[in-house]
Order: sequence, then C-alpha cells, then structure tokens
Amino acid sequence: MFFLLSKVLWFVIQPSHVVVWLALATAILLFLNHVRPARWLGAATAGLLLLLGCSPLGYWMLQGLENGYSRPVDLPPVDGILILGGGNDTAVLQSRHVYGQDRAMARLVSAYVLARRYPLAKVVFSGGSGELNDQTISESIAAQNILLALGLSPSRLTLEGKSRNTWENFVFSKQLVRPKPGETWVLATSAFHMPRAMRIAKKAGWPMLPWPTDYRTTTKLHYHFEDVIGNFDMTDTALREYIGIWAYRASGKAT
Repeated sequence: MFFLLSKVLWFVIQPSHVVVWLALATAILLFLNHVRPARWLGAATAGLLLLLGCSPLGYWMLQGLENGYSRPVDLPPVDGILILGGGNDTAVLQSRHVYGQDRAMARLVSAYVLARRYPLAKVVFSGGSGELNDQTISESIAAQNILLALGLSPSRLTLEGKSRNTWENFVFSKQLVRPKPGETWVLATSAFHMPRAMRIAKKAGWPMLPWPTDYRTTTKLHYHFEDVIGNFDMTDTALREYIGIWAYRASGKAT
C-alpha cells in the first residue's frame, strides 16, 4: 500500500505535472467562457513555469541534498558494498540486447571501482521494479549484466531483485546477506538520494558508510537558465527526495 500510495501521490503533486494540471484547468475555464479566472490561473501557471523552469530553485534544493554526505577520506577494510537500484533500464537491455541510457550507471561504476580496491568485499545489488504496471522487469538483471561486463567476479555478486522502494532495498538485502555485527558496509547510491537512504539504513539496523555517486550539482551555483527541462527535472528530483524523507520518517521507516 505504501508503494502504491507514493506512486499515485507523486504523479499528482510532481511540480512539472502541476504545471500541466494548471494549464489544463486554464484551458477548461476558457472553453467555458470563464475568462477572468482563466487569466489569473494562466498568469499563475506562467509564473510557476518561470520559477521551476528558469530559476536556480531546483539546483539549490538538489545541492542541499548532495551536500549532506561526502565520501570518507579513509575507509577501514570493507566487508560489503550495497548498491541501490534506481534507473537501470532492463527493458532496453532485454529488447535490444544492448545497454540503455541507465540513469544509475554511475552507481554501478563507482561501486565496481570500490570493489576493486577491496577484493574481499561482497557486492550486493538491490533493486526490483519501481513500475506500477510491470513488476517482472527487475533492475537486478541489467545491473548483473553491467557489473559482470566490467569484470566483477560472479562469485562476489549477490542480487536482490524484488524490492520496489528504498525501505525494501534494505530489508530484503539484509535478509539475504545477513551482515554480522562489526562488519563494515558501504552504501553506493546517488548523492541526492543518500540522505534518505542513510536514515532508512539506520532505522533498518544496518550501519552504513556513505559512498555518494553521480552528483548533479557543483559546490557553487552552476545552472543554465535556458535549460527549462533540466531545471524542471532537478526540481522534481529534489522535491521527491524531501517528501520521501518526510514520508519515511512519518511512517516509521526512517530516523
């Protein structure tokens, strides 16, 4: 139920979608000849479009998340590396037999580089399908293909392919590998996702060291006002994470 509600709610309140809903409402008002409220709603839609698509708001929000955790300068001997799914395009791989434009490719590459530094560490990939209409296309299939192509030994890799969200990532993976007290585990996930993931890891009772990957912002303001789609995407991504942190804490799944 948590998974379904999160998907439906986000579809409604996603900032880029809200602009669409407002534009549709404006068109309906004009069609019904309610000109005055249509003008006000149209003006509000234009203002929101400029705020989310041309201002650095999304950049600042995403930057705040990515500044939350940094990679440790010195790591102790690593017993395991947990890679969280979130963007591996298994459908393209299965259809075309080549890798798709995987948004989470940097997670896999960064984790593989770390695994080479610690050849005795276990490598666990956790990720099923985050789609509502198809739960059969597990991200773990693409992740396995990519990690083995990079050169990771199959004997080191454990796959968890049923989880649909971050809470299930930790719960299902922990049940699978049964980490021992005192072991050092490293968490590889996107930098913007790390604050939520670390809170969930703590709640799940699985201590992790952060290994943030695929940063989308710099330490200073560096955005492009003309990249409307990109700025919208940053706003959508950042707001989803902030709402996710609140929702997981409210539901008792994060600290």
